[in-house]
Amino acid sequence: MASTEPAGFLPDLEAFLRTRLAEAPAGSYSRTMLTDPVAVQRKVMEEAFEVCLELQAADLDHERLAEEAADLVFHLLCGIVGAGGSWDDVESVLRARHRGAES
Repeated sequence: MASTEPAGFLPDLEAFLRTRLAEAPAGSYSRTMLTDPVAVQRKVMEEAFEVCLELQAADLDHERLAEEAADLVFHLLCGIVGAGGSWDDVESVLRARHRGAES
């Protein structure tokens, strides 16, 4: 069952991407983002830039910021999964850094 918690959705998304990597037909967008490092690098850079533009906007639109951030996270996760990594790897680093910051 899919989680309704925002952070809890990332494992569901990762599982979906792993399935797409294994089963998606050649030419599908998800498969391209999972198997073409140059394409996913470009999308991660593009989406990160768009997040930055939203953050500096004088009339910050939180809905638009969330949409761009979602695009960034999706493409970032595609890159991680496509490279053989996992969200758990990222989360482990964040947790270790947080523990270090608390000491």
